[in-house]
Amino acid sequence: MKQGNRNTSPTWPARAIAALAICVALTAALMVLSAPLAQAASIGFDAQPLPGSPNAALGFFKFDAAAGDSVPRVLVITNRSAKTKVVSVAPCDGMSAVFGGVAYSASDAKPTAVGRWMDLSSTSVTVPAGSSVQMPFVVKVPADVTSGIHLGGIALWEPAAATTNASGGNGNAKATTKITMVTRTVISVLVTTPGPAVPELTISGVKAEARPDGMYVLVTLTSNGTAPASGEGTISLPSDNFQKPISLGDMVPQSNTAYPVLWKTDPAAGTYQTQVSIPYADGTKVAAWSGNVTVAAPALNELKNRLVAPAGTGAADKRPLLLYGLVGGLVLIVLIMAFALLRRRRPHPTV
Repeated sequence: MKQGNRNTSPTWPARAIAALAICVALTAALMVLSAPLAQAASIGFDAQPLPGSPNAALGFFKFDAAAGDSVPRVLVITNRSAKTKVVSVAPCDGMSAVFGGVAYSASDAKPTAVGRWMDLSSTSVTVPAGSSVQMPFVVKVPADVTSGIHLGGIALWEPAAATTNASGGNGNAKATTKITMVTRTVISVLVTTPGPAVPELTISGVKAEARPDGMYVLVTLTSNGTAPASGEGTISLPSDNFQKPISLGDMVPQSNTAYPVLWKTDPAAGTYQTQVSIPYADGTKVAAWSGNVTVAAPALNELKNRLVAPAGTGAADKRPLLLYGLVGGLVLIVLIMAFALLRRRRPHPTV
């Protein structure tokens, strides 16, 4: 019996097909795993100061002005989409976000601070597709303005792009909740008036508050100086062996916030001595507070009613794991198919 030569290596077409299948599978896996689970849609337009104007390169409006000055500026709105857009425009006040940093008042709220200084030439601008439109405005600084840094903004949004989500109840008694989502962009208007710009930070108190994921301690902070205040500090409840850091971003002057710190999910009723210390102004100043935080039965009942499963146990947290499992299964199937293809393409030994 004579055995012919056995060719144990796959032919070139088989190798190419198998390699291609593997590359496709791995590429698909990388694309899926590297892509965000949710991606916000672009609003299709942007806004910036008129190119060539003072400080335009910053991407927002920044200038010095004295009490009683009127400062003209031009906002350029550019439509990046293929359709005409009608963009609403409104002034707003700058304020501190929850953890410090900058937030802005609602677009439909009447400004009470820097937003009130702005006189816009229009409340709505029509911008053709692929084009830009200039919108002049004037910032009128009050005669009784204080020294230092003042922050406002100009909000822009497209009402036609608003989306509404609705949810209904079960059973005979049905209720529907509608939430309208409007995406807006805000371009800052930063005005510096003559005089000292000095940060001042005060802590007026701490209280306990029940939230869906546990009991929080809220630190009430006020930036009452003429410059932004920020710092790194700590909050501690010594009798409960609890201490956590506080990282406060730049608070807008003349604003306040209730800085939340997660404490625990099962506190006992009682009174807890609490201490807060936040060095700021490059460590040259310290905002401090010491007192008692009381946790009473109503707060515990509210916590019991609001407490939800910890992060990582909900359906939303399981979706990434399910996604990874599906992608891994896809890769495995393709590899098995490629291996089977190689086996079939091998010539059988001749006798």
